[in-house]
Amino acid sequence: MSSSGKRKPTAPITNPYAKKRKDPPSSSHALSQSTAGLDAIGAGGAAATFSQAFENIEYSSHYRNQMKSVPTNPREEQARVEQRAIDLLEAQNQAVSDRDHHVLLQPHVLYVSVKQRGNGVLKYIRNVPFAFTKMVPDYIMSATSCALFLSIKYHQLYPAYIHRRLGELKTDFKLRVLLVLVDVEDNKNVLLQLNKLAVTSNLSLILAWTEQEAARYLETYKALAGKDASSIQKREQTNLIDQVADFFTAAKPVNKTDASNLLGHFSTVRAVLSASQDELALCEGLGNIKVQKLYDALHKPFSKHASAKRKQHQLEQANEKGEGAASSDAKEELENAKGN
Repeated sequence: MSSSGKRKPTAPITNPYAKKRKDPPSSSHALSQSTAGLDAIGAGGAAATFSQAFENIEYSSHYRNQMKSVPTNPREEQARVEQRAIDLLEAQNQAVSDRDHHVLLQPHVLYVSVKQRGNGVLKYIRNVPFAFTKMVPDYIMSATSCALFLSIKYHQLYPAYIHRRLGELKTDFKLRVLLVLVDVEDNKNVLLQLNKLAVTSNLSLILAWTEQEAARYLETYKALAGKDASSIQKREQTNLIDQVADFFTAAKPVNKTDASNLLGHFSTVRAVLSASQDELALCEGLGNIKVQKLYDALHKPFSKHASAKRKQHQLEQANEKGEGAASSDAKEELENAKGN
């Protein structure tokens, strides 16, 4: 401080690293500048601020681009993992066979072999997703079921083709379907050969007369994969009306409406069983044919011996009454019953 009491003016603070570059620096250059900024802080102390020391470090767009390239879709991530596994095997000089791809398949997709590209069946598969991949069979419906596709016209030209495919398939898969497209008129001998082949090779032979029908079979197998037979089994009825309807509709011409009318007219099943044909005919909706079929179903014996005994009894009654025509008819029915 001078004798006059006034402070001498200090020189303005300048940052030697404040000059900006026109081109974005590389990562190595940015690292060197960040180190230089730290040196500036150490050299200048409080004289160099943080913004002054690191004002050149502002190019971080390449990091944002790298973050955008990371897949966020689970399917894309799964595909990336699968491709990385295949690349790893190939990098280790291990041959990736078509059978190795079976363990990488997803359960909700119908997988189609790349050999089946151009097959007319594929354009009719619309109800389930499908994808192409390298594999041994032509179609994979689930982890335990597969299908081989064969056209009879192609089989007649190349009869050894299906045997070679079965040799490649070996004993893989629990359910093995041979889906055959019947596209020729004279097919009896070929179907007999394929039926024998299916029995000896543990195959389920499925015949389709159109490409649409073949596609429906593949879709059905895929949609029902992993499900038990309860979805197609007949459900047991629990209430009385449904049980009575099932009982009366065992006689083929009788439907559920007729069963409801019978129960409403006679009130009980016992009354229907003891009713005569004339009484059954009084029920609404029952014609002569339905009455006859229902009466026979309720009263005729199931055993042929009991039927013959019944015919014999009718013949004896007819002879006692002296009915010649009726006796001859009963005798003819008796002979037919004994012959059966």
